[in-house]
Amino acid sequence: MARTVVVGVEGTDSSHDALVWAAHAAAARRDDLEIVYAVGVPYSSMELLYDDAITQGSEALLDDEKKRALEAEPDLVVRTTLSRSTPARALTELSEDAALVVVGSHPLGFMERVFAGSLSYQVVAGAHSPVVVVPAGTGTTGDGVVVGSDGSPDSVKAVALAAEEADRLGGELTVVHAWLSPVTYLSVDVISGSNDALVEEGERVVLAESLAGLGDRYPDLTINRRLVHDNPAQALLEAAVGARLLVVGSRGLHGVSRMLLGSVSHTVVMHAPCPVLVARS
Repeated sequence: MARTVVVGVEGTDSSHDALVWAAHAAAARRDDLEIVYAVGVPYSSMELLYDDAITQGSEALLDDEKKRALEAEPDLVVRTTLSRSTPARALTELSEDAALVVVGSHPLGFMERVFAGSLSYQVVAGAHSPVVVVPAGTGTTGDGVVVGSDGSPDSVKAVALAAEEADRLGGELTVVHAWLSPVTYLSVDVISGSNDALVEEGERVVLAESLAGLGDRYPDLTINRRLVHDNPAQALLEAAVGARLLVVGSRGLHGVSRMLLGSVSHTVVMHAPCPVLVARS
């Protein structure tokens, strides 16, 4: 039975990029594609003419987006959905039964950066399924899949998902394990770095453990290990330049806490140079 890839559209260039990405992803997975346009306007018996105008315009937009998806993947099974919820709520609710949710993003203004108010951030923070954020202009270019690993259960899930995507796409997998060593003060003016080698060896073991079993599962997949002494978010953003996809984990929280991504996931979603897949535990 086919699963469903859900993509949100709004008629902008960034949502067009997300739509095409989602169409290719659904075809590669042999899943159906559901195109969602959410207007955020409730039905009102007092404003029937206004509602009719919104409905007609929305249905025309959905028809155009369906044609765009079928131009990219002619054999794809495509459905369209008009929602009266806000875009973030509609996509979050649909994520409960989706295999994947795809949403576009655009460069953020100052107030959006301050309040993390972008649609992509809201969907990633609230979704129940994996979410792919497609920055405007990135599309399906690039080569290889990059994933962040820190040894946590969330990152183990992310590494497994990244390996699956890399194997499907036929590219290499690069696993980045980055860390910042704590500074140990021996006296007021003496800082010890003598434990750096031991710390690095420990991080190397964590990286190796995160890759356990991948070679057997994907014997033809080329896996690159990258151990980096740097800020994790910065290391991932640098490694993702020229990549086809960047994968990160996200804490498996619920309720209000789910609206706060980890700092690494947050930074990557906001600034990635390629599409980002956020895995859910």
